[in-house]
Amino acid sequence: MDASRSSIFFWLGVGLLFAIAFGGWLIVMWARRNAKAPLETPRTAFTLDDLRRMREQGEITEREFETARDIMIHKTREAAERDRARRGGTDWGDGRGQRP
Repeated sequence: MDASRSSIFFWLGVGLLFAIAFGGWLIVMWARRNAKAPLETPRTAFTLDDLRRMREQGEITEREFETARDIMIHKTREAAERDRARRGGTDWGDGRGQRP
């Protein structure tokens, strides 16, 4: 009986070690995938040229064009402000407001 009990504990230990190794592998794969994720960038469905083309072809009205254009400009300015704040409040990131 002692031999079979030892065998059971041995295989339970091997199984536990395998589960720990597999869990570690999953954590490493998850961390690597998230480390490679791109930084958040503003996403626009259309460029201004696309909007102009749509307006010229009659797909959108002048008012829709102006509204979409204003939204795009606002979001672009917000993204620029976030980038400026991340760089230390300057356009060049050196903290002195001068080009390096």
